[in-house]
Order: sequence, then structure tokens, then C-alpha cells
Amino acid sequence: MKKTVLWTIFLSFSLLLQAGDALSLEIVYPADKTSVTRSDFLIIKGGNTPPLEGMTIELGGAKSDLIDVSSPEYRAAFKDFLILEPDFSPGKNLVRVEGFVAGKKVAGAVAEIFYQADPTTAVPPGIKPFVMHIPAREALCAPCHNMTPDKIEINAETAETNPCAACHRRMLDKSHVHGPAGVYRCGYCHNPESKPARYATPADEAALCNGCHSDKVAAFKANKFVHGPVAAGLCLVCHDSHASDNPAQMVAPINDVCLGCHEPIGEGIHVVRGVGGKGHPLKGVADPSQPGRELSCASCHDPHGGKSTAFFRRGITSRFGLCQICHVK
Repeated sequence: MKKTVLWTIFLSFSLLLQAGDALSLEIVYPADKTSVTRSDFLIIKGGNTPPLEGMTIELGGAKSDLIDVSSPEYRAAFKDFLILEPDFSPGKNLVRVEGFVAGKKVAGAVAEIFYQADPTTAVPPGIKPFVMHIPAREALCAPCHNMTPDKIEINAETAETNPCAACHRRMLDKSHVHGPAGVYRCGYCHNPESKPARYATPADEAALCNGCHSDKVAAFKANKFVHGPVAAGLCLVCHDSHASDNPAQMVAPINDVCLGCHEPIGEGIHVVRGVGGKGHPLKGVADPSQPGRELSCASCHDPHGGKSTAFFRRGITSRFGLCQICHVK
């Protein structure tokens, strides 16, 4: 974790202390024994009696210097929250927080957090997905944030006017942004009245996506063979519904996504053995069939399906026919 992982928002501890009682503090986001798919925030909250003068954060064996939060101006501005930008490692992360008064440790909290960086990675037993928008947690944010936007507010088209952007704006700081997300039409996909957690999607992945991408549905149905995740309606295994730095809003570069499931393909000779003893390249060269693009798994295979079991592009059913796209003789 960066030693000064402090983002430009709330940084403070204040902790409850009654006569003879130990100070306490809480790791609010992500909570202990929960999983997250983004390494975006680490939020700690305490009480107000007395306020902490400093704190340290330990993540992945790296411990921060003592952070001074004793400024009256700071506490007046940021109340009793500490919000950091963590650098979670994929998998399990142990977070330790310590609070200090007069140079002495007076409080501590520990949380085990699972960072599911790869959506195909299984979450260990006993770890539940973190859910932020439940009444108890929203009540913590309500003093500074609009936690009950109406239908007009939740669909306001700019980061300055849409209340969701106060926390989620950085999700869109990517080169490829989903259309509705790019104009902050959050209400298109998220229901502010869902219960027990607000902002749930009104349907599962494919059912929701197909509401707009009906052209894709027709194309999928025309295929004789359908790729497994598509058949199961798991759009988000490959695509980020908000934004990504990869074309088609892929959750990772195309070959990384494909080889995440088809790992053996990247370890041996692929398709043919050339005169140099190597297989067909998977990357690092230009794609003759798509000028301006690099060769990838998707150059030859349609990731959604096709007329052949290998999902060859352009409805091709034979390997030789596929080769002729680039190797015209």
C-alpha cells in the first residue's frame, strides 16, 4: 500500500471512549470477511470521544507512517472518516488499523478482504460480496452525501449534477466507456428502490444487457454453436458494464480474458508448427484481416459463437478456410 494512499477526501479518526472503556474503530468498507471487485476505497470510521491524533494502516505487510489527523480544521471538514485508496493484491488481503492518542496506541481494527480482480476467480467459503447500499451503511454517508436521490437526480447527465459521481466518478476514468454510464444514466440499470440493498439491477446480466443489445441477441441465436459464458448469460465475465481501458469494455486485454479459461492454449504450439518450430502467433504482430489492430484470439475466433465448434470468424467452418482470410494463395 502506498504510504500516502490518502485520496483528496475524508481523512480522520474519531473514536468513542467512555470511562474505563477501550477505544474502538470500524473498517466500514470493505467489511471484514467480504469480497470486492475493485480496489478503490478503504473506509474507516470511529466515534468522537476523544478524537484520535494519529493512525497507521497496514496492508500486505507494508505499514504506513503515523498519520497526523489532529488538526481542528481537518476534523471540522472531514468529520470522523478515513478514506484511503488501497492497493489490494488479488486474493486475500489483511488490513490492520491502529489509532493513537498522545503517541500511545488506543484502538485497533482488523479486516480480511478478498479482492476478486479476476471475475473467474472463485471466492473462498465464508467470504460474502460486500454490499454498500443498505440503510445502516448509507446512514453513515448521509451527513455529507445525497443518499436518497430521486429519479431525476439519479439520471442527471454530468458528474457535477449526478450524486452517484461523488463516489463512483473514477469508475468512468477509462478510455472505453459504456454509453449509459458515460452520460450518468445510472437509473437505466440500477434500481434506487430495490431492497434490502438499493441500486440492484432489475434483472440478471444477460436479461439486462439484452434490453438494449437486441441486435446481439439475434446474432447469438443465428450461431450454431454458442460460447459457454454467452449461453449462461454471463456478460460480465468478459465485459465491464461501466468502463474499461480495453476495447469492447473487456475486463482485461482480450488474450488475457481468453487464456484465463483456456490456459493450455497459451502454453504450447497453437494450430500449426512453423518452419522455426513455433506455433501461430497469438499477439505481438499486426492483424492482416483488421488493419490497425494487433493479432489476438478474437482475430480468428468469435468470442460469442459461430458456425463451427471453434467459433471461427465470418461463419467459416473449416480451418483451411479460416487460414485463407490472411494467407491468400
